[in-house]
Amino acid sequence: MGAGGYRYDSIFPRERFVQDALERHFAARGFLIDAAGTIDLKCSHPETRERWQIEAKGATTQCGLDFRTGLGQLVQRMEDKDVIHAIAMPDLKQFRIQAATVAPWVVKALNMRWLLVSEDGAVREWQSDR
Repeated sequence: MGAGGYRYDSIFPRERFVQDALERHFAARGFLIDAAGTIDLKCSHPETRERWQIEAKGATTQCGLDFRTGLGQLVQRMEDKDVIHAIAMPDLKQFRIQAATVAPWVVKALNMRWLLVSEDGAVREWQSDR
């Protein structure tokens, strides 16, 4: 599992762990995973037609830089306003702090979501209280 050649094993809170958890989460919900392209996870649901494009990030010593890089990668690849765009990250305080710096109106305008991946591999949507 996992797109790309990550250097690290699939252990929390590494990017490969986040990527693998996302794939399991969306596949279990009936989504078809599209492995083509440069986005970390692109998937669609054959019945609901719901589509997602997700950048996965893992914990490193440069959390802020990694988050902003993921945000830039996601924004640069936005081609369709009807696709749900998301950044998936380990459920860690430093990532929630980074996500909270993005104004809610920007998140809404870009049809973005924040996905948190816990140590047990569970994926949940998170919204800043900002």
